Amino acid sequence: MPISATGNSAVGPHAVQPFGGARGRRGEPGFTLVELMIVMVIIGLMASAVVLTLPSDSSRLRDEGEALAARLVAARDLSIIGGRDIGVAIDAAGYGFSARARGGWQPVVEKELAPHAWPAGITANAAIEGDGALVFDSTGAATPAQIELRQDGAAALISVDGAGGVRIDAR
Repeated sequence: MPISATGNSAVGPHAVQPFGGARGRRGEPGFTLVELMIVMVIIGLMASAVVLTLPSDSSRLRDEGEALAARLVAARDLSIIGGRDIGVAIDAAGYGFSARARGGWQPVVEKELAPHAWPAGITANAAIEGDGALVFDSTGAATPAQIELRQDGAAALISVDGAGGVRIDAR
C-alpha cells in the first residue's frame, strides 16, 4: 500500500532504493533524453510554422499594389456616384485623392480615400497620359495611366485604361 504522495512506499519489495538499488534510477525526478528530444522537435516544428506564416517582402508589395488598385476603383465609383471628378496624385512619398469642387481641387474626405504613404523600401513610378494628372470623371472615364511599384527587384504594375478599368499585374 502506498504511503507517500507519489505512491512510493518506503518499505516492501517494490521500494525505491537510492543510488542504483534493485530498481535503478527510475524513481529519480527528471527527464529522459528521449523526452527532451521530443520537446525539441515540437519546438522546431512550431518555429517553422511561425517563419512560414511571416509575410515576405514580395507579399507586402503585392498587398500595396492591390490596396492602390482597390482605392482607384473606389475613386472611380465615387466619381460616378457623386457626379464629380476625382483626381489621384502619386509621387515618391505616397498617394492621395482630391475632388474638383468650387473651381478647385479639395482633398477627399471619405475614409477609404485617405492619403497613404508608401512603406519603407517601396518605390513608385507613374506614367500618366496627357498633362500628368490621373483623373476619374463623373462618367467613370479616366486618364490612362501605368503605375509601377518596386521593391527589391519585384514589381507590381497597376494599369488604368481610358474607360476607368483598373488592373493589377504582380511580377
